[in-house]
Amino acid sequence: MSPYRPAEFGDEGLRHEVNVFVYRYGTDGPEYLLLHPQPHQDGFWRPVIGAVDLDEDLRHAALRRVRLETGLEQAWDLVIPAAGLVEDLGDLRLVEWPFGCEARPGWPGPRLRDPRTAWNWASFERALDILSRSLHRQNLLQLHLRLAA
Repeated sequence: MSPYRPAEFGDEGLRHEVNVFVYRYGTDGPEYLLLHPQPHQDGFWRPVIGAVDLDEDLRHAALRRVRLETGLEQAWDLVIPAAGLVEDLGDLRLVEWPFGCEARPGWPGPRLRDPRTAWNWASFERALDILSRSLHRQNLLQLHLRLAA
């Protein structure tokens, strides 16, 4: 069994998701790719997110979602999470796993599946400011601290 497969996978009422922050190094440090799937709605910026399928481990889910949402075929570096963060949403327990996926230097940017999706590179401070969910901000902080170490 993969060490990156959630232990309680498949329990009723439990969902595992990856939160993947695609990043690149700018002149002032890491910049993070944020997506806005429905630009007509204010304030819904997020990383690449997606459910972990029953037959895959966390790394595969992270790379699959990045490829699907941004067209980035290969990660230059994949930062694997130390732990997932848990949020209870009614009867659903959501475990979100923060990943970092470094884009190769010179990557022209995302080829988005949905042309209505807006995207932007943001500094750490700006990303914390505009991310819509608290768990996304916590996941970004966890990743940023690992990149700064």
